[in-house]
Amino acid sequence: DAEYSDLAERFNNDANEISGDIVLRAAKRGRNASELMGIVLSRYMIRHELGTDRRFGWYFLDDYAEWLGQREEQIADILALSPEPTSGGKLRLAVIIAESKYIDHANLAAKRKESQKQLRDTMRRINEAIFGDPTRLDRELWLSRFSDLLLSGIQFPANSPIDLAAWRRAMRYGECGIYLRGYSHVFVSGPSDSPECSDFVAVAEADRSWQEVFSRAKLRELVLTYSQGSDPTPLRQAAAGENIWQEPAYRKPSDRVQIVRRRRSDDESPDNGDASFPGGGQRPPKPVAPPAAPSPDVAGPVPQPQVSGTALEDQPAWAHPNVRQLLLGYEGATQDTSADSEWLKQIESLCKGALQQFQLQSKLITSTLTPNAALLKFQGSASLTVEQVLRRRSEFLTTHRLNVISVRAEPGVVAIAIARSNRRILQLPEVWRRWSPDCSSGNHALLIAVKEEDSSLLFLSPQTNAPHTLIAGSTGSGKSVLMQNIVLGIACTNTPERARIVLIDPKLGVDYFAFEELPHLQGGIISEQDAAVLTLNELVGEMNRRYSVLRENRVTNIFDLNKKPNPTERLPILWVIHDEFAEWMLTEDYAKAVADVVGRLGVKARAAGISLVFAAQRPDVNVMPMQLRANLGNRLVLRVDGEGTSEIALGEKGAERLLGKGHLAARLEGESGTIFGQVPFVEGEYLARMAAALSEAQNS
Repeated sequence: DAEYSDLAERFNNDANEISGDIVLRAAKRGRNASELMGIVLSRYMIRHELGTDRRFGWYFLDDYAEWLGQREEQIADILALSPEPTSGGKLRLAVIIAESKYIDHANLAAKRKESQKQLRDTMRRINEAIFGDPTRLDRELWLSRFSDLLLSGIQFPANSPIDLAAWRRAMRYGECGIYLRGYSHVFVSGPSDSPECSDFVAVAEADRSWQEVFSRAKLRELVLTYSQGSDPTPLRQAAAGENIWQEPAYRKPSDRVQIVRRRRSDDESPDNGDASFPGGGQRPPKPVAPPAAPSPDVAGPVPQPQVSGTALEDQPAWAHPNVRQLLLGYEGATQDTSADSEWLKQIESLCKGALQQFQLQSKLITSTLTPNAALLKFQGSASLTVEQVLRRRSEFLTTHRLNVISVRAEPGVVAIAIARSNRRILQLPEVWRRWSPDCSSGNHALLIAVKEEDSSLLFLSPQTNAPHTLIAGSTGSGKSVLMQNIVLGIACTNTPERARIVLIDPKLGVDYFAFEELPHLQGGIISEQDAAVLTLNELVGEMNRRYSVLRENRVTNIFDLNKKPNPTERLPILWVIHDEFAEWMLTEDYAKAVADVVGRLGVKARAAGISLVFAAQRPDVNVMPMQLRANLGNRLVLRVDGEGTSEIALGEKGAERLLGKGHLAARLEGESGTIFGQVPFVEGEYLARMAAALSEAQNS
């Protein structure tokens, strides 16, 4: 009981040191008493932040509402002024604004928003008045007000070495460096079973301003620290996750407008004074604004995830030595720059500010720069869900200039991907240098993209994923490049004895000229409809023949067959790649033949080592019956033209928001959820060199 009494007395004494009408209101109404408790705690934290040995002036801003040009209870609560002389004789002043709420958990969302608005409006008004447009006419008046507050609110001993008159002059004429900060403090006092809700975020559109939310448990720790007279900064820093209380950045006010300046004759001494300078005498030199100081709470360049991989020199030989030599000689890799890292920081701030304005939780856990986007992961809660973010996607774009590509749910996390204005192009050779394919007995795991989640490699395999694949993407989406990647991946990691390719293209093979001499190509590029139907029907016979071989060797699939020491026959993986199949599917005979063949292959082709890859710009219901879609289990979808096409191709919305040029959304059998990635780009000249190297290796 004695400790409680001492604590209550300390709250009262500290409150009385902050004179103002609120003390009188608190004596009459309990609600104001709670508000006053929050203000006392804010005062306590600010004192320890700046140093308890300094002199402070404390002012209730409601008492100065007319001075600020705002209504009472619509501005922040307290203003703290703390002067500090430096070793060089310069004068500095710390100015801190605090807005405090002492509330129940039920009012948290509304009071957080209200507190941020009050702080934002007050900080903007004071910041613009002191540091804003140099042509502002009332800057001298504002500086005079602050100098008057210094004299009236800070008590100095009679023997203090501080010259108050010098302080006042320095403030009035803009010679004093000023350090301005703002805090929104929200203290959740109940109920006793209220959940953990502590948070620390930057306040949007308010420079050097933060909101600190103390849950009931954290508030208890703070009050215990207060009762013991200890420093609360470690408790605040633990919530912030970083030290924002580094060396304060002092700035001089913007220049004042000189309205009257008396002209002086050549023979008149400059010491005769300037009529526009109060009190006569020579006007102090006009202060020059220093360069903007770096923000003490902005970290250095954001570290990018380190991707492990085997050095190319240490990798096992590829199926063709010429491929390895081409990769070793490549020097065109790209990297993110410091400007890209700075852009990521800006996006973090913009996104957190947008979430705050939407009254959504904005506690950022991690941020990563991917080739296409800034990937921001926020702590999920009832006040931040995927659905809530998606509903505001248009507001993110129009109000905050943030193009949200995707919003994904992870355990305890909401991951938001925001499009980069300057995308990084991934070149196929630089990505392949990280690939270590096992080519000893044939490779069937093809590298198709780099994952945006962690920059790891994304593979497509008919053994671990579904045997058949659908590729969809509109013009400019990068579909042809993905198809070229697949063909090149098959050829570079397998000899013709280990893998064969059947390539069907109604466009007469215009995207595959470089592959015409590829030794893996079976029957050349098929561009006639009748030849394509004949080839597809032959696949059914080949599948049945392969099952006879499996039975003869007493194995269940082609992968075990090819690993067997002395099989009666080794069978190559057969890749059937059909580009733009939608065009021919409008022909009734062809549609019937394809549906029949795919239906039969869909059941038994995996074990026989036959994989279908079908690609189309628009795989709608007219060209892609449900039975056909069901058999193409892997979905590699690039940007499509609408939500309907995305739902057909990918099984969900979202592919219409991809950025094109290889930006990929993949749903693979055996993998959970949608995987976003970037398909590496291969230049036409390099593609031709790779294909020529494969042909030369085969001929030699």
